[in-house]
Amino acid sequence: MTTIRMDSSISQTITRAVMNGGVLSCTKTSDKDVYSHSIWATESNIRQFTMHEGDSIVVPPGSTLTVWIFRKQPGKSTWKMDFELKEKAA
Repeated sequence: MTTIRMDSSISQTITRAVMNGGVLSCTKTSDKDVYSHSIWATESNIRQFTMHEGDSIVVPPGSTLTVWIFRKQPGKSTWKMDFELKEKAA
């Protein structure tokens, strides 16, 4: 399992290869209006998901996973979102 912590003041996007597939779960947000757009892509398919705290998606084997975090009312504040990526064993 990999914990991914995203912070708007550092980076609002990550990209990662998920060779054996797995499950991406949003475990915590700094505020209720924080959400993510998560996209997985394989050679033959692309899917996009909007995720909030408590949501999970299945990521197929051989995927590239990209996650962006957003906030509906950002103002000048920073915001955070935590994920867990549970990859299948090789």
